[in-house]
Amino acid sequence: MQIERVQMTHPHYDQGKPGRVRMLVLHATAGSYPGDYGWLRGGGDERRPVSVHYYINKAGRIVQLVDDAMIAWHAGESRWMVDGRQVTGCNAISLGIELENLNSGRDPYPSAQYAAALWLCRELVARHKVPRSQLVRHLDIAPGRKTDPAGFPWERFVNEVYADSPANLSSLPALSTQLRARLLDLAYRAAGGALATGWPLFAAAQSSHLGMPVATPTGRPRTGAAGSSQDDQDRAVRMGSLGTFLVEIYARDLLYAPADTPTSDHVLRLSETPAGPLCDGLRELLFRSADPVNGFHADWAFHQYYLQHSNEMGVPIGPNQRLRDGGQIYACQHFALDSLCSSASNWKIIYRLSELTAAVAGTKRLPGLSAAQAARVRRLLLTSLYRERAGRQFDEGASLVHYALDQHLGAPLGPAEQIDLEDAQLLLMPFALDVIYCRLPTTDWPYDRPLPAGTPIGGFSATLGSTSDGAVIGRLADLSCPVGDMTLSGDDTTLSSMAATSGYLLGAEDARPAMHNLCDSPPSERPNGQMPVELLLLCAAPGPASADLAAEGAAVRWHYYIDRAGVITRLRDDNAPTRVAEQVGRRAVVLACEGGPPGEHAQRAALAWLVRTLIVYLRLSPNSVQILTRPLPLLESI
Repeated sequence: MQIERVQMTHPHYDQGKPGRVRMLVLHATAGSYPGDYGWLRGGGDERRPVSVHYYINKAGRIVQLVDDAMIAWHAGESRWMVDGRQVTGCNAISLGIELENLNSGRDPYPSAQYAAALWLCRELVARHKVPRSQLVRHLDIAPGRKTDPAGFPWERFVNEVYADSPANLSSLPALSTQLRARLLDLAYRAAGGALATGWPLFAAAQSSHLGMPVATPTGRPRTGAAGSSQDDQDRAVRMGSLGTFLVEIYARDLLYAPADTPTSDHVLRLSETPAGPLCDGLRELLFRSADPVNGFHADWAFHQYYLQHSNEMGVPIGPNQRLRDGGQIYACQHFALDSLCSSASNWKIIYRLSELTAAVAGTKRLPGLSAAQAARVRRLLLTSLYRERAGRQFDEGASLVHYALDQHLGAPLGPAEQIDLEDAQLLLMPFALDVIYCRLPTTDWPYDRPLPAGTPIGGFSATLGSTSDGAVIGRLADLSCPVGDMTLSGDDTTLSSMAATSGYLLGAEDARPAMHNLCDSPPSERPNGQMPVELLLLCAAPGPASADLAAEGAAVRWHYYIDRAGVITRLRDDNAPTRVAEQVGRRAVVLACEGGPPGEHAQRAALAWLVRTLIVYLRLSPNSVQILTRPLPLLESI
């Protein structure tokens, strides 16, 4: 690989001394190329002057903006233990490396970018003899102020940087502490954010047993040309004249605190907020976070039911959508602890997923449904839930799925993730009420293969505990520690565990992308009397998806929307008119991509699947796919 040297247009850096480099600090730009790169090359602005030594975009291009000998202004207020002494203000002894990324926790780091960062850090570690404990993230040295690089696979990266170096065990935290940090990191990434260590909300959620984070609303879009990552304070939500609040949504409730007094004494719960404008605004924020198109409607049956049973349902985690079982269409909305559905032909009768499970077990009878019908609807809901949230087919016999159902952990919140901690391979998966994990016998152990009886826990058994069959499933809640304390108290080797079933780990990976269908008619049918569709029109959406979809109801621009994570939202019937298609003057199905095609891998894969599917269903030729490149007045105004 090569390093391209580019001179900054504004020299916002200081003279350094030989041998000054003792740390490497990785950042995320909270922006996209070329805007973030231009901002950094220009030194930020006079209000917020910045500089960084290296910049790596998603294509893997490495640019050096400041010489290693110079002191770049990248870390700001920071502190770390360096060579045995506490250092305050890390700029003077560090190199800063910026990665192009939105820092949302969900924006991926492509393989080319990861490989470039790995190569560069290996080179710099060798050149400056940087010890393992001094390769850090911005969030490590500025806790409570910075969260970047959110979602970066840190443990794997550090292990690979130092793969050829002897392990320095004394420089690493206790394995149980590392595990807890990784479980929390996964939980917050699944919620679309990162742990704000300076906020009291997580501690309050844990003390009240509200479960794991489900969503992390932000007051500022995480896109644009900003050149440095978002401060925690920037995530505060401004609610007009009602004030500015720190907000996080947990499985059982929304928590908020005034931004000017963010202390544990001022943390409040939506469920305990008196009726009035603030309660209405927060409830709308809660539902908009899960369903940007519809938000909250007090006259909708599902939402009326939620108001009466919110303690049992948990918070909404998905939109009010349509599911199809043969010729039957159901309205559905998933919540953290349960799901609601009703037949499109009789919306007054609402079924809960928990009630359907009881009906299948023979302990409850539901009006209008036999036990066999209840089983079909239950599986329909669970299939939708696991496909959308975990990217896998629902399989009740899988060990992690069976355990989550048996322990009543609620909905899955994200896909499973494999990590390496020292010599142990762990599989983690976030659910509404906890993050669970199990030990894998080997790095490449297939998820559809049962864990063998007698698999040894080995040196990791002191942290995970052991069982007779050696297969272990643990919970984040089992890692007891003081609320809000990121280090374990007492004996770090104490951890309760539960034995896994003998089944395989997870259901098969689902080849189809997650889709939210907000329309009553299925995509595969053409309404009678409608003229055939002539083309598929691809266009760019400004993003972020939450803002685009929130405005979509009135704008009527698109039929489908594909966000950066690869989730497809079907907004209207394929033959319904849209303003974009009308301006083009053709009978078109309009597909909008957040940020514009081509996007990241997940977005490209979802778009390719959708295009192939629509070509078959609508009987189009491959030549009927066009990309809207010329700007339309309508698009320029949004």
